[in-house]
Amino acid sequence: MTAPRQRRHRPYRSRRSRFGPLSKLLSVIAVIAAVVVACVVFFRVNHIEVEGNQRYSAQEIIDASGIQLGDNLVALPRGRIASNILSRLPYVEGVVPRRALPDGVVLVVTERTAAASVDTGEGRWLISAQGKLLEPETGAGVQVTAITGLTALAPMPGASMQVSGEEQAALGYVLELMAAIQANGSMADYASIDCTPAAYIGAERGIYHIRFPRGGDYDYCLRLLNAALASDQMPQNVPGTLDLTIEEGRVHFIQDK
Repeated sequence: MTAPRQRRHRPYRSRRSRFGPLSKLLSVIAVIAAVVVACVVFFRVNHIEVEGNQRYSAQEIIDASGIQLGDNLVALPRGRIASNILSRLPYVEGVVPRRALPDGVVLVVTERTAAASVDTGEGRWLISAQGKLLEPETGAGVQVTAITGLTALAPMPGASMQVSGEEQAALGYVLELMAAIQANGSMADYASIDCTPAAYIGAERGIYHIRFPRGGDYDYCLRLLNAALASDQMPQNVPGTLDLTIEEGRVHFIQDK
């Protein structure tokens, strides 16, 4: 006689165990959705502050940013905000938009200053030490270094200075020189920079005419120049030329006749 087969009983899985992972996933999704809804509903821009501004008023910067009261704070396009301000306000060099939870925005700006002026063929324009065009020069209360030998083409506020092909090298020298001057002193010490000579870049500093090389380490040149001016061996109150192009490591003084 054949023994009856025993039926195998599969382990019973409760409905809870079968739907447990799905329930957890749905719970996570529900929490995320609740957070997103809360951000959209509750985190709104109610006040905007500006820091670091001097040339522009806070309202001018806020208007240029494109931010509106009531905008969603979490979804603010910070890159677009900075781009808006930079394109509309040429004296602004950098912008960092920051959220000030729960309902504020802080715009931290860095502004440029006019360092020099350059000819455009239709009048002179103010430029920063980095070569950014700012606005037409009016001569009202602004004392800057006059650059000669360069002509800015199609000037636009906030744009980088563009010149003809034959002036490209001279523009590069002038920008490097201005950066070195800013790092080792002040552009206000120089009345003019002249890049028309073929053998050097000229500059007027007080009673001295300076000859800088066309290219090279301008930081080094400025350190030599400042050391020479501070030296006891320099004739005092005697106009002349300080030449840094004759021999490296020395400044040659040529007294005016």
